[in-house]
Amino acid sequence: MPRFKRNMPQVNATSSADIAFILLLFFLLTGSLSPKTGIYRRLLPDTSQARLKQKTDIEKRNILTFTIDENNRILMENDTINRREIRDIAKEFIANPDNLPNLPRKEEKQVENIGAVEVAPDAVIVLRFSRKADYQTYIYVLGELSAAYDELRNELSFKHFEKPYSRLAETFQAAVREVYPLRISEQEIIEEKEAAQ
Repeated sequence: MPRFKRNMPQVNATSSADIAFILLLFFLLTGSLSPKTGIYRRLLPDTSQARLKQKTDIEKRNILTFTIDENNRILMENDTINRREIRDIAKEFIANPDNLPNLPRKEEKQVENIGAVEVAPDAVIVLRFSRKADYQTYIYVLGELSAAYDELRNELSFKHFEKPYSRLAETFQAAVREVYPLRISEQEIIEEKEAAQ
C-alpha cells in the first residue's frame, strides 16, 4: 500500500511582525527615561557682545575665576591650586562669613521662612576651560563647585529647619536657594589661533 506524504502547513508570519511593531511602539510611548541622568544646568541667557555692553559692570570682588588650562592645571588668578582646595575656596567666596572687603559685597535681605540674612547678591563663580583639557578634569571642578553650594545650603537648612536641604519642602528649599543661588558661569577659552581665523 503506497504511503502519501503530507505537507506541513506554513505559519503566516505577516501578522507577528505587525504585533512586534505595535508592542515596540507601546513600550516606547509609555516608558519613561530617567530624568536624573546628566548634569543639571540652567543655560545662561544670550551673552552676545551687544548684550554684555548693556549689562552693568560687576565689581571684581564679586567674581571668582577658576581656569582649567590645556595641561589640566587648575588655576586661580594665574596661580596653580590643589584640586582639594576648590570646594573650600568656593565656600568661603560664596558665604563671605567675615564680610571681608576682597570677597563679595554683602547686604541684608528679608527672606521668607528664614528672616533677615546677609546675602551676596552679585557673587558669581566663573569656570574657564580650554577645549584641550580633559573632560574628567572639567567635570571634577564643576562637581566641586556644585558641592560647595550644596554644603552651604545644607548648613543653612540645618540651622533654620533642622533638616538637610534635600528633605525640605519646596517652599523652604526656595528660601535656602534665595540665600545661596547657584551662579556658575562657564566660558570656553578661545585660543589665539582660533580667534585669528
